[in-house]
Amino acid sequence: MQQNNEKVLEKLKKLLALAKSDNPHEAALALQRAQKLIQVYNITQVDLALSDIDESVSDYWAAGSINPPRYILGLLGIIQAAFGVDSIIHSGHKPSVGFYGNKDRIELASYTWDVLARQLIAARKNYIGQQNKRIKSTTKTSLGDKFAEGWVLAVRSEVQLFAMTREERELAGLWLVQKYPDSSKTSGRGAGKSRDADMSRHHGYREGEHVRLHQPVSGQEQRKLRSDL
Repeated sequence: MQQNNEKVLEKLKKLLALAKSDNPHEAALALQRAQKLIQVYNITQVDLALSDIDESVSDYWAAGSINPPRYILGLLGIIQAAFGVDSIIHSGHKPSVGFYGNKDRIELASYTWDVLARQLIAARKNYIGQQNKRIKSTTKTSLGDKFAEGWVLAVRSEVQLFAMTREERELAGLWLVQKYPDSSKTSGRGAGKSRDADMSRHHGYREGEHVRLHQPVSGQEQRKLRSDL
């Protein structure tokens, strides 16, 4: 396509839909107009497919850096699996996270991230605050990380997977390359070693079991998610 024109693509989609009309005259006219748009703007099938891919960015980034702990990556993985989207971490003065994929699901994924990430960080902070004051701060951090890992593991067990189709994954990958050509993957950083790591992970798992992740499809369901969490 010669230029990125979302309005043109949306108009083309409507014309192609009308081209399937039961009214022969209406269908023929719509198809004729659609073909003209394709020729004028040099629109390809890929252009049309990519127009269904977009990004919703959340300004809430709990990790404090673009090299997040693994429990944060685990939570991102849950959101991706629950809504059939992918995510990208944006660096800068104030890091953020973007969820990209099918337009119908990205905003819900971003919203769910906001809710769950805040709840996870609050639970981790509360757990660290319960530790003996004599324990070193590095040990407390490690125990908090293990707690968070257990919390995420429990939440994941509640998720009903919404796998991306092969076509959606390929389109999302193409979209990422075109919009963020310099992006790269991160494996995250693991929790430090501590004597009570297993117990902390168990405590996190027990608390995470109380979280219920819905896969909302409307504003009403979005409010339901907020109240349940």
